[in-house]
Amino acid sequence: MANLEKLFQEACQRNDVEGVKSLNSKHPNLLDEIIKACQRSDDPLLITACLPGSLEVAKEMARLWPQLASIKNQRGETTMHLLSTDGDAETVRIFGEINRELCLEVDNSSMIPLHRAALDGNSDVIRALVSICPESLEKLTSNGETALHLAVKKSRSDAFEALVDEAKNHRKEHLFTWKDKEGNTVLHLATLNKLKQIVELLIRENSNRRIMIRINTVNKEGQTTLQLCNANSQDSAFKEIGWIIQRAIAQQSPQLPADGAANSSRNQTRWPMQTRNVLLMVVVTIAAAFFMVACHLPDSLVREDTLAVKTLHADEDDVLSKLPTVVYIMIFNSAGFLTTMFAIVLLVWPLHLRTFVLFLVICTAIVYILLVDEIIPKFYVKVGKSSILSNGLVWSLVLALILFGMSILSMGKFTLSFWRFIIRLWMNRTNRRGNSHEDLREITAL
Repeated sequence: MANLEKLFQEACQRNDVEGVKSLNSKHPNLLDEIIKACQRSDDPLLITACLPGSLEVAKEMARLWPQLASIKNQRGETTMHLLSTDGDAETVRIFGEINRELCLEVDNSSMIPLHRAALDGNSDVIRALVSICPESLEKLTSNGETALHLAVKKSRSDAFEALVDEAKNHRKEHLFTWKDKEGNTVLHLATLNKLKQIVELLIRENSNRRIMIRINTVNKEGQTTLQLCNANSQDSAFKEIGWIIQRAIAQQSPQLPADGAANSSRNQTRWPMQTRNVLLMVVVTIAAAFFMVACHLPDSLVREDTLAVKTLHADEDDVLSKLPTVVYIMIFNSAGFLTTMFAIVLLVWPLHLRTFVLFLVICTAIVYILLVDEIIPKFYVKVGKSSILSNGLVWSLVLALILFGMSILSMGKFTLSFWRFIIRLWMNRTNRRGNSHEDLREITAL
């Protein structure tokens, strides 16, 4: 049978379709022999039949034995893998028409044919593969890389441009913001490899709204592309790419001068991922503490005498000094809780799960507000002819405290005045309670 295998190989090399047909008619067991030969060889389907110049034989073999296309060699490669590297686009289309699932078969390196084509830089094969199976654009290697990442890593500019066109045509613009396991986008990799042409292409397409990239995205090292350039500013290539990125940032933020773009980038990414995670844990812990305070107030405090008269007249009474203690607690506790909720939203906003976290924050805030409304004693404060319920008063004071506190803390020179106000409020409260105790003793003595 070795002679039969040799005859078949020779017919393939000559592109002798009639010779292949003749061998198939004379030897009914030819398919079995071909399969055995494929299993012994590194090249499934005796790949010589599929190389340029043997197209007609490849078509005939695909028609006679379509199952051969799925056989893998010792490296886990199918015919489509090898065609993606060494073949031509027309042959790829032929085998894709036989079985489009071949475009999604992975080899021992977790690569599909499109990945191999991106590494080899064959733009015509890339277009053929994507036309057969557009979802192959989204398939990842074991390192979380798309075909776009691989083309950039191998500096295959033509292949990258073909992938960009195909991604746009099939509405897969999200691939340009995809990160590999190192947190690098294609813009990061193009910058690291000093591929000015690819950087310019990405920036240009992004400015024209044809694709979507985030220039200030950080990798796992907490670095943006501009920071990568600044860290290697002595290299002329990095310097040129840095200027391109700076101009792009300035165009996205026209209110900033071009030479301030670098500072803008640093401000937007001043927290590396590790720092952001620590801050998020701290803020969540503080929010939980505020929530627990509201849930575990002592019953004696909640049921404190809420005022003999259920209405306070703002023009006659010192309202702030006569409010129940629980009201003060809930004002400051609520201000702290809502501020931490806002901080959580700011910290998770750059993350992919921000919608999910935002929903949780809203639900938690609603539960907290309902809880506070149940705890606050019910009374009215009358101002002239108008009156406000205690709940409305509390939330108004909470909002005022947040705005006032943020303003004061952002202006350091007024911080001392803020603490004096707190101390004065506390002293008034203490004096009022002391007077109440003296009155109680006098009544008892009588």
